Parts: sequence; structure tokens; C-alpha cells
Amino acid sequence: MTARAIDPRAWLVWLAAVSVPALVGRNPFPLLAAFLAAFGVWAGWQHEDRRGWGGVLRLGIILAAAGALFNVLTAHVGDLVFARLPDDWPIIGGVLTVNALTYGLLSGLAILTLLLAGATIGENLDWTGLLRLLPDRFAAVAVATSVAWALIPQTTRAITEIREAQAARGYRPRGPRDAGPLLLPLLSGSLERSLTLAEALESRAFGAPLREEPPASGWRTAGLAAGIGLATFGAYAVALGNGMIAAIALPVASLLLWFSTRTTGDGPRRTRYRQPIWDRRATLIAGASMICLMVETATLSTAPWAFVWEPYPTMTLPAVYLPLLASCGLLLVPAFIR
Repeated sequence: MTARAIDPRAWLVWLAAVSVPALVGRNPFPLLAAFLAAFGVWAGWQHEDRRGWGGVLRLGIILAAAGALFNVLTAHVGDLVFARLPDDWPIIGGVLTVNALTYGLLSGLAILTLLLAGATIGENLDWTGLLRLLPDRFAAVAVATSVAWALIPQTTRAITEIREAQAARGYRPRGPRDAGPLLLPLLSGSLERSLTLAEALESRAFGAPLREEPPASGWRTAGLAAGIGLATFGAYAVALGNGMIAAIALPVASLLLWFSTRTTGDGPRRTRYRQPIWDRRATLIAGASMICLMVETATLSTAPWAFVWEPYPTMTLPAVYLPLLASCGLLLVPAFIR
């Protein structure tokens, strides 16, 4: 018997909490704590077929390694020199430092953390439940987003299947010029899946107006514009490490967006046959993630140095902030709940 899916709102709170250390700084301690939490939850919620997101994670590892190498070859700054390339070489010529290698590896770790969190959400989030929770006016955008997100593992699985089928026919690629037998079936299959999906949505009148809608009132338009602006400003404040401004701007933006996107009696209505169930597992995940998120916000306001670390120009020991690291441990709660 398959367990009931956890409420998507709990997963979204967990995603927000685990993404903050990777987005706002390069301190290795909270970054490593967030990576271990994301990896633990991803490994704990295993599925029988993980080839779709497994390919994405392998690609992320390659990109992270390439980014670290690029940073070493282009950032000729730091006090710990381990090699030197001829100065007359363009771009890459100069000293190669441990400082640049360390920063490149930390940036790669941040990318892997975000990819692991995204893969966990992509595999376990109840997309249909999320669609039912969104306002009616956001239904079309939500469906398009969920379809685009679902195409990522479908495409990677299709590449694996095409490669195995071509290998059974004796095909052995030797370079980029031999990619045609792989790319052409992938393109034709993607177009076929897209057309089938478009026909299915069209047969259900997706996107068709149910009735003539009155023009949006001025206050709704102004509230929507102000909400989007405040949300962008709050996200920028988080990136800069200003937790106080983010703690004020983001809740106000959420209220403005909620009030301006509420559907009135004249707007489109969706039929909901199943109401979302907020169970004990969702309470535990959302509660632990919310505590971590509040600690992260408070840390951004009172001790932003706990997230930030720069190995340039001199390598120093990064700061250790125990309350932040302890709160990141709460992000492992989903790994023990199935």
C-alpha cells in the first residue's frame, strides 16, 4: 500500500530552508550542513526508478567540477600558490591558488545542494495537490510549470533509453559528430510527447475562458504590482544578507499577492473533488523547517558573517555559528518520516 503524499506546503517550506545557505553565502560549515541534509532526505526518500533525476545530478556534478576548474584557471588571486602558468597565456596565464580552488569547490557544493533539493522536490512533491492549493487565477501558470518540471526527468530517461537501444544495434559514439543518432530520436520523441500533451489539454478545454471576465480593478492591479515588487526586493535583501528587511518585505508581499489574486464570484472556478490533508508528517516537516528558516532569518539580521566567507586575498578560518548549524540539523527530519 502506497503511503499518502505529504502536503506540498510542507515540502516547499523545507525547500526554502535548505536553499538559504547555498544562496546567501559561501561559509563551508552551513553550506556543508545544508548539503548533508539535502543528501540525507534525497537518499531517505528513495524510489524504484530514479534514472530521471539521477542524470540531472550527474550533470550537476560535472558542471560543478567544471566551474571549480574554471575558477582556478581564471581567478589568479590568493596567498596560497600551488602552481603557475606562463603569463603570456591569455586568461588562464598566472598563478594558480588554493584560494581560488576552495571558492570554486564551495560554489560547486552550493550548486549540488540546490540540485539535490530540487530533485527531492521533483520526486516527492504532490503536484496535483499543489495545483489544488493555488488560487484559481494561477491554475494555468501552475499547470505549465508542473509540466515543464516533469519534462526534466522524462528527457533524461528518454536519452538513456535511446542510448541503450542504439547500443543494442551496434552504435558506438566516438565524438560530438556521432551525436546525430541520439539527438534525432530524442527530438522526434519530445515533439511527439508535446503534441500528445497539447491534444490532451486541448480536449479538456485547458486555458479556454469559462465566461466573459470583467476587467481587473485598479486596486487589484496595483496590489499585484506592489506584491511582485516587494517580493523581488525581499529576495534581493536575502541575497545581500539583510534579514531584517527580508523579514518585513516578504510577509507584506505575500499578503498583497494573496489579496490581489483572490478569485471573486465572477472569475473562473475549479472543481475540487479531494481536499488536501495536513497530517502529522506534514506538521513535523513544516515545523522543523520553519524553525530552521526563522533561525536563518534571525542570523541574517544579527550575524550575517555566519553565512559569508571569502578566501581572498588571504585564507582564514571560516566562522562557526552553532545555533545556525544546529538548526540545519532539523532539515533531516523528512529523512526519518515516510
